[in-house]
Amino acid sequence: MNAYIKKVDQFAAAPMFCVAVFFLIFLAGTLHLNSIESPGIALDVCNWCLFLLYPLFILETVIHVALGSPRWKFNLLYCLIPPIRICARDQMTGQAIWFPIISWQVVDSEFKEKVVKTFSAPMLLIALLVLPLFAVEHYWQKQIETNSVLADLTAIATGFIWFAFTLEFILMISIVEKRLDYCRRHWIDIAVICLPMIAFMRFLRVAGLLKTTRVFRLKSLVLKLYRALLILEIVNRLLQRNPEKRISRLEAILLEKEKEITDIKEEIAFLSERISPQPQTDSELAIQQDTQQFNNRAA
Repeated sequence: MNAYIKKVDQFAAAPMFCVAVFFLIFLAGTLHLNSIESPGIALDVCNWCLFLLYPLFILETVIHVALGSPRWKFNLLYCLIPPIRICARDQMTGQAIWFPIISWQVVDSEFKEKVVKTFSAPMLLIALLVLPLFAVEHYWQKQIETNSVLADLTAIATGFIWFAFTLEFILMISIVEKRLDYCRRHWIDIAVICLPMIAFMRFLRVAGLLKTTRVFRLKSLVLKLYRALLILEIVNRLLQRNPEKRISRLEAILLEKEKEITDIKEEIAFLSERISPQPQTDSELAIQQDTQQFNNRAA
């Protein structure tokens, strides 16, 4: 049975990787094209592609459940959040990830370092694309509102940036050891990923919970916050581009912490000496013995 599981895993690695990547691409299109007041055919294409791709995740899950694969529960998670299937571990050991060109790769410290270096420069360039995009949206706002083609292109460009950030986050969260710690340190990335999903909540309009103008104001507020977080992410990435300065600052912090630890240890030793009983001198012991003998004779 293990041989069949391994064969299925090997066979499905490349196709399902591509399916998950395309699913994320079309999801990015759906989220961002949906914010346009009069979306064109591009939104319909994205929605239909998501509808056609999703059954493949269910099919893979059914196969692994039927074979009794050791990590079949992860496939249930892929059905709930299909894009995370991009960096799925192998079913037998859970130690390797499949990528184009390099095929299966064991996740170790060397691989993690290689991934960080590979994504560093491209992601910085993609983040910098936000600046001209925001400039276009600001100066050509009326043209974008009246021209559906320009509106679609602007939404697709924003969706591409969102896709890149989401892809990087999925990859990094799949290879790091302390995932909660990584999420805490990269909360901006999580906010950038989640905000378009908040703007996607068109059901508020359908349900009639809010007036149309209020829905538009809510979306406008979300988009402004989204832009601000992207700018903050650019600044954050630029600050991390100089590792020498970062190392120097960390070394200075380390020296300060070590000095604090030394001072604390010295204070603890001083207080311990004050608390512990002092040893008696020979004269004190002699006086104590004479006093005890006198008391015995008196008794």
